[in-house]
Amino acid sequence: MSLFKKNFLTLSLAAVIFSLLLVVIVFFINSPVLLIIFLILYLIAVLFAIYNYSNSLSVSFGRLVRIVQKGSSLLPASEEVDLSSMEFKNMERAMRAITLEVSRRFENAKSESSRLEAILNGMSEAVFAMDHSLKLHIVNPKARELFNLGNRDVKKMNLLEATRSTELVETAKKVISGGAPLEFELAFRTGKEQFFQVYASPLAKTNDSDNGSSQGSGAVLVLQEITRLVKLERIRKDFVANVSHELRTPIQLIKGFSETLLDSVKDEQDIHFIEIIRKSAGTMENLTNDLLILADLENADNNTRDMEEVKIISLINESVSSMEPRAKEKQIEIIVKCQEDLKANLYSSLILQALINLIDNGIKYSQPKSKLWISASLENNTLLFEVRDKGIGIPAEHLGKIFERFYRVDRARSRDTQSAQAGGTGLGLSIVRHIALLHKGNTEVESHAGEGSIFRIRIPNQNHRHH
Repeated sequence: MSLFKKNFLTLSLAAVIFSLLLVVIVFFINSPVLLIIFLILYLIAVLFAIYNYSNSLSVSFGRLVRIVQKGSSLLPASEEVDLSSMEFKNMERAMRAITLEVSRRFENAKSESSRLEAILNGMSEAVFAMDHSLKLHIVNPKARELFNLGNRDVKKMNLLEATRSTELVETAKKVISGGAPLEFELAFRTGKEQFFQVYASPLAKTNDSDNGSSQGSGAVLVLQEITRLVKLERIRKDFVANVSHELRTPIQLIKGFSETLLDSVKDEQDIHFIEIIRKSAGTMENLTNDLLILADLENADNNTRDMEEVKIISLINESVSSMEPRAKEKQIEIIVKCQEDLKANLYSSLILQALINLIDNGIKYSQPKSKLWISASLENNTLLFEVRDKGIGIPAEHLGKIFERFYRVDRARSRDTQSAQAGGTGLGLSIVRHIALLHKGNTEVESHAGEGSIFRIRIPNQNHRHH
């Protein structure tokens, strides 16, 4: 019971009791002195009760005024409460000030909401915002157009009802439960094929007071259409593959006839020119072969290869044997380090190609009579291949682009090495990177100019094991 009610009931009860006593004295006791004394006590009791009640009322209103005055401090100086006024006047002014502040903030919120709505309406990406149960709060016009929602009330729908996409639903659930953003490509085939880059991000987390845990309060999905980019990428891949395939026959003819001419021509100058033709044809042949390999690696949908369990030491030894003639030309010693019983499920022919490319790269940019190390090991359930050389190294500013196709650190760098005369394609490291990606792995490089380089291939969780 509140203090006001207690004081009021106490005052009322005292008044009733004293009134009953007064009636008893008047009708049953004929004593003027006693009546006067009783009236005096009655008056004192009433005055005390009234004082106590008004004092508690004043204290409570004073506390309320102080609370309201603190809230009014957010207002400009012209709207501050006059502390010298009476309590009720202060409270009235403070309440008016608080009302003005709430009204101002409400108008600001409306303005921000209108600005946000204008931004969402002008976006070319589809946007969905939802709570932790995937019930939709915000759907912009592009999303309505994409999923044919029209003027339907989206606030009564969840994400699955609006999009009919289990992939988007699973993504939203992962983002809300995990608290980390996600990004991936998604294809929709409703009448026509469309591709989207999906960005999913969690909203702020809220504490669950029932079990003491916290959960995401929702998620935001942004779908950016990339259909045109995907189709252009397909055209590029098909063009490269087709051109490379069509060039193979004439290049082989040029190379074959130039070799035939070398056997029949006696003039030194003619031999020199024909030798240039033969070497250039060889370079073009290597380029077309590498382009075809890249096109095949990029076309993951048509990948019909099967992984097989292989001994890693066998792959390494085979790659070293393939590059041994090149190493002997520069008197480079290749040192192998790998446990004999290490096995893994891999696309063996592709890993062999990657190792050959890395060894070839190490030989190409190493000084004569130097050493090259190749190793394989198991680290935290990840298969690690490493090729290390003591060559000319790579400047730090180029390390981030070294695995891009046709990227060369320095045109002069190739001319500074003997084996570069044979004609590198600039695609070897790009092929290595794509082979690693096909195994769901990655490539790394560590290098300093003049100190050599270390190239690594990491392949995770491929059932690696020792016998």
